[in-house]
Amino acid sequence: MAELVAGAFLQSSFQVIIEKLASVDIRDYFSSNNVDALAKELNNALDSINQVLDEAEIKQYQNKYVKKWLDELKHVLYEADQLLDEISTDAMLNKVKAESEPLTTNLLGLVSALTTNPFECRLNEQLDKLELLAKQKKDLRLGEGPSASNEGLVSWKPSKRLSSTALLDESSIYGRDDDKEKLIKFLLTGNDSGNQVPIISIVGLGGMGKTTLAKLVYNDNKIKKHFELKAWVYVSESFDVFGLTKAILKSFNPSADGEDLNQLQHQLQHMLMGKKYLLVLDDIWNGSVEYWEQLLLPFNHGSSGSKIIVTTREKEVACHVLKSTELFDLQQLEKSNCWRLFVTHAFQGKSVCEYPNLESIGKKIVEKCGGLPLAIKSLGQLLRKKLSEHEWIKILETDMWRLSDGDHNINSVLRLSYHNLPSDLKRCFAYCSIFPKGYRFKKEVLIKLWMAEGLLKCCGSDKSEEEFGNEIFGDLESISFFQQSFDPYEHYVMHDLVNDLTKSVSGEFCLQIEGARVEGINERTRHIQFSFPSHCDDDFLLKNPNGVDNLLEPICELKGLRSLMILQGMRASMDITNNVQHGLFSRLKCLRMLTFRGCYLSELVDEISNLKLLRYLDLSYTKIRSLPDTICMLYNLQTLLLKGCRQLTELPSNFSKLVNLCHLELPCDNFGDPRIKKMPKHMGKLNNLQSLSYFIVEAHNESDLKDLAKLNQLHGTIHIKGLGNVSDPADAATSNLKDKKYLEELQMEFNGGREEMDERSVLVLEALKPNSNLKKLNITHYKGSRFPNWLRGSHLRNLVSLELNGCRCSCLPILGQLPSLKKLSIYDCEGIKIIDEEFYGNNSTIVPFKSLEYLRFEDMVNWEEWICVRFPLLIELSITNCPKLKGTLPQHLPSLQKLNISGCKELEEWLCLEGFLSLKELYISHCSKFKRVLPQLLPHLPSLQKLRINDCNMLEEWLCLGEFPLLKDISIFKCSELKRALPQHLPSLQKLEIRDCNKLEASIPKCDNMIELDIRRCDRILVNELPTSLKKLVLSENQYTEFSVEPNLVNYTILDELNLDWSGFVKCPSLDLCCYNSLGDLSIKGWHSSSLPLELHLFTKLHYLCLFDCPELESFPMGGLPSNLSLLGIHNCPKLIGSREEWGLFQLNSLYSFFVSDEFENVESFPEENLLPPTLEFLVLDNCSKLRIMNKKGFLYLKSLNRLLIENCPSLESLPEKEDLPNSLITLWIEGNCGIIKEKYEKEGGERWHTISHIPNVWIDGIKQE
Repeated sequence: MAELVAGAFLQSSFQVIIEKLASVDIRDYFSSNNVDALAKELNNALDSINQVLDEAEIKQYQNKYVKKWLDELKHVLYEADQLLDEISTDAMLNKVKAESEPLTTNLLGLVSALTTNPFECRLNEQLDKLELLAKQKKDLRLGEGPSASNEGLVSWKPSKRLSSTALLDESSIYGRDDDKEKLIKFLLTGNDSGNQVPIISIVGLGGMGKTTLAKLVYNDNKIKKHFELKAWVYVSESFDVFGLTKAILKSFNPSADGEDLNQLQHQLQHMLMGKKYLLVLDDIWNGSVEYWEQLLLPFNHGSSGSKIIVTTREKEVACHVLKSTELFDLQQLEKSNCWRLFVTHAFQGKSVCEYPNLESIGKKIVEKCGGLPLAIKSLGQLLRKKLSEHEWIKILETDMWRLSDGDHNINSVLRLSYHNLPSDLKRCFAYCSIFPKGYRFKKEVLIKLWMAEGLLKCCGSDKSEEEFGNEIFGDLESISFFQQSFDPYEHYVMHDLVNDLTKSVSGEFCLQIEGARVEGINERTRHIQFSFPSHCDDDFLLKNPNGVDNLLEPICELKGLRSLMILQGMRASMDITNNVQHGLFSRLKCLRMLTFRGCYLSELVDEISNLKLLRYLDLSYTKIRSLPDTICMLYNLQTLLLKGCRQLTELPSNFSKLVNLCHLELPCDNFGDPRIKKMPKHMGKLNNLQSLSYFIVEAHNESDLKDLAKLNQLHGTIHIKGLGNVSDPADAATSNLKDKKYLEELQMEFNGGREEMDERSVLVLEALKPNSNLKKLNITHYKGSRFPNWLRGSHLRNLVSLELNGCRCSCLPILGQLPSLKKLSIYDCEGIKIIDEEFYGNNSTIVPFKSLEYLRFEDMVNWEEWICVRFPLLIELSITNCPKLKGTLPQHLPSLQKLNISGCKELEEWLCLEGFLSLKELYISHCSKFKRVLPQLLPHLPSLQKLRINDCNMLEEWLCLGEFPLLKDISIFKCSELKRALPQHLPSLQKLEIRDCNKLEASIPKCDNMIELDIRRCDRILVNELPTSLKKLVLSENQYTEFSVEPNLVNYTILDELNLDWSGFVKCPSLDLCCYNSLGDLSIKGWHSSSLPLELHLFTKLHYLCLFDCPELESFPMGGLPSNLSLLGIHNCPKLIGSREEWGLFQLNSLYSFFVSDEFENVESFPEENLLPPTLEFLVLDNCSKLRIMNKKGFLYLKSLNRLLIENCPSLESLPEKEDLPNSLITLWIEGNCGIIKEKYEKEGGERWHTISHIPNVWIDGIKQE
């Protein structure tokens, strides 16, 4: 790319306006002479202004009148650009009308030729304004004296883009090693804070590296191993308890949801109970003590050792609001580290010695950065564009270091970096001021927004707008104005200081509005981001009884508005009504971008057609059921996003009129299947389309495929569905897939048509030959007898991933010769019986599958034999549900790291493990004939770290011999014939779990690193000395359990879960425990004493307590139950149940679940009044054989009860009446032996059904009553 010089913000705007005025459409619209005259005058005015633009950009920080002049210039340019777009659109509409109604158009043209064009007058008005501004430059003394236009400007050459990664590059971080180690040490130690979770605050100036330090720690391997749950949440300035609680909950569990703060906090508390978690709250600004106390309520129920890290600029917030346990006051980097950081980014791998003149200049520049890592990094990345002494001196001596616009939040180094950007980059960067702080955006979305705003018009360039946008995005990322977000979804984010900079440079032209206050709007505002409150409280609703109608009314006055982004909070509570739409669409006719993403919107009104200039429309995740025909009049529309619109099943019939459409994102259901049932006619006219989610071929309309013929600009992925309806290869050939050179991923689904194998399908697929650039291919439900000839290495040389799913062929294609293939998945191909040499292409001299890394076979129900070869690079092999497969697996897999074998019922033994030297994970399940591993081969698994064996009923022996120095995790379930399983030397073992191996005689090896030991339902277990590092100990329902050394549970001070069954112990261990601050889950079975030797109330983290089969136990210990107990289960403890009214449950407000199983001898009704606490949400009555009546008084205060399960209660005669049941109850289960109430309460014929019919979910024996 040619080198660009840093330019003023508006310079590229000048070029775009001149090009628009000179366009063919506008010249044809007016007489050529008029346009030429206008263009000449416009050029003169803009040239005059252009000479002083760079100088004005610097002086605006010193002279408010210069800033005012620049803002007025920007406003006039917006007006001119707007007018030219209106003219261009009108010209296009006239052309469309001329094609459809030539006679009428000719008559109208004759009339218009005799009248004055109104657009011409408006153009002259804008020209007059520009000429006036050109004259005013003299009054502002611009252009006089020594030119300042190039002061501090370096030549800019975009760097070559590198592939990005979500991981933190620690090699480019300096001076934080001590801080990192100190913070990690604090996180790994106990730091007992009583019932309060410790809060560690990282405090420092903006750009100091607080978030970077938190990321360093968060990603550290020791931290990953230490914490069971981790979450990262960005907070920023707009603090809201409801929204932040929901964001935290979703960070821990993305599927969690709720619309009520109480419900969210209960979910969060349940999720964290007994778990050691780490939560990072990044960039906290404010909030009252009361708000934070409310937010932190659920966090005091995690396991001991849980921690919260916050980053904040405000020490006052850290100390007095959050009451931090530990404060890390982050300081500026030392000089040596500043220089090392600068060298890394400015010289990028080059030696400083190669540039001796730059070293001294560079060190002086670094001194001016004030030790701020962000500033040093950004400036270093800027200066590496031009390693020139002259350029560096200009940066060192520029006045930009001292200039200020009165906003002290804007770092001078960042402003200097911005000042040195080319004009195109400045305008694209300024547009990002529409994003609130912490907003995560995707690259491709932002590029589409830039396109809609017209910022990617490449003057004199042959690049596409998307290519130019990618280049600009890469350059802004390269100087750290954009940074990858801390999530797995390829989002980007701007640092708060950078966000402040965008708002500073965009000024009054961009506005963010949050909540009920709509302020700061003036006629120059062009871009608005409007966000609803996350949780609409009474005050908000009081101020806005008409919801969005009132809030958006002031916005509707902005006739020049170009962008309106409406963002929902964590809860979409506002309805975009028809009245709101009428107001917007009738008045905001200049809109280029409109997003209702996630809003409650059920229909789009016809007036949408008023938005003639609209280029970007986002209706994703709305409730919209249909699109009006008038949407087809949006001839400028480039992007239409309908993802998540699951009620939308059809597109308008005239959809093909959207001739400028480039990106169409269509809705799918929860399983990824298309919601649109058929494509509109003449889709081929949309030949500018670059992205199209899917294309549907209807039955009896296979000629629809010809509409794909002209869509050769398609990029990315397309799913073609309904190919089974195509019977004529000629129709298939019309799709012209071979010319779609930009497609990277193609999904062909042969659903529809005849079910039986069809030879015509072979010819159809042969005709659907894709372009050789294709990287991913998925063929589903193909009914042909063989695969096409093009599916081989000679054509698809770039193919990286291939999936064959549900295909009928009796043999697989030759795939071994695909040179780039890395991932191969073959599912449900029932015709395959043997995989032999033909699969590999062994007739060739090329090594088969030379690039393959992942190989998966699944549901191959008739596959019997695999003739194997070498797979030199294979990393992962999975064979699932292949019940007839026999013989051996590949023997030479030197790179294999993960092996999964499941549901292979005929696989009898394994004879080929000696070649698996790199194997780290081994999973075997449901292989019913699998018997053994030959002992002499076992020592050849030196890398094995994780072993899972499940449901191998014939397995007799495993792991008895050999050493496994790295094996950390063993789980063996349901191997009924297994007798021996464990060697005695497992130095790295951390987790051992064995269940339902009722013939197993195992000696548990002594392991210094053991963290979890869980043995259940086995025969004879010998437990050797256990380490004090143990966190989980479960020995339950084993026939015989013996300890080689008498266990002293007092020593296990960090136990989190303890589950012991005294009935199987040869010698019962003492129940003395000291893990008061860590134990979260305690289950005791078979205790034969009348009391427990525990002071339960001292166990502050205990959340789950279950007692089974303790017939002599009479009462809980003195002091009562733990204050944080949330689940209590009592099973077959009759004497203890008899004293239930002494437990004090009614005052136990932490209790949410209560499980009881007892005969209830001499008790007719349960529960008693005031027995259970009002917080209870889940009540289970199981095997209460003599219980007759449920006491309505016991339900009097259960206002939170939402689930009730009754199982095996044969004597129970009735439930409380409708009015006595809590209104909160949403689910009732009646299961097992409950004959009396089943008959009375079932929907069909139940005499008492009416008393429970109001409950939303009633289940009887697994059948929902509806």
